[in-house]
Amino acid sequence: MDYFNAMWRVLRIEEKVYPEIYSRGLTSRYAMLNVFILGLLYGLFSLSFLSAELFQDFDPASVLITKVIVVVTGIFVAFLLHLGAAFLFWTFCRAMGGEVRFIPTYFNLGVAVVPLWLAVPGLTALRAGWHNPLIAVYTAAAGVYAFSSFFIAAKSTFGYSYKKMCIAMAMMLVFTVSFLALWLG
Repeated sequence: MDYFNAMWRVLRIEEKVYPEIYSRGLTSRYAMLNVFILGLLYGLFSLSFLSAELFQDFDPASVLITKVIVVVTGIFVAFLLHLGAAFLFWTFCRAMGGEVRFIPTYFNLGVAVVPLWLAVPGLTALRAGWHNPLIAVYTAAAGVYAFSSFFIAAKSTFGYSYKKMCIAMAMMLVFTVSFLALWLG
């Protein structure tokens, strides 16, 4: 199973792909590559939504350096968000008596990040201030698709039934929504 076939199976939300990738010793490589691509896409799409007028008063070398910084920042943000999401999934699944080690969760969620690539254009458009309802619907649909991929990756990592995994995800969502309500409210 090569990279593209494995990622196609991830896009089809197949649970059996995660143990197969792990058994071949490719989980860490695939995870790092997928998160890197996510960050690269985020940086490039963010750059595409920046106003061209923003760079008109600078010399070409400064513009190039600024663009590289935006793309590299997107990559760093992707790795930080991946770490935070993996920790959140691990915490709530561990609370239900699951996998003790954090690293399998981290790498499986990195492999599962492929469907999130589809949400990046909508996310960056919304962050850039585009308030089109179609973009919001597209981003929400892509986000649900990506979350289902994370759900299956975590289920595969912990070996939970659908019922137990739904309980863990419900607890995680309640915590996350409550935290965001307190933080933003």
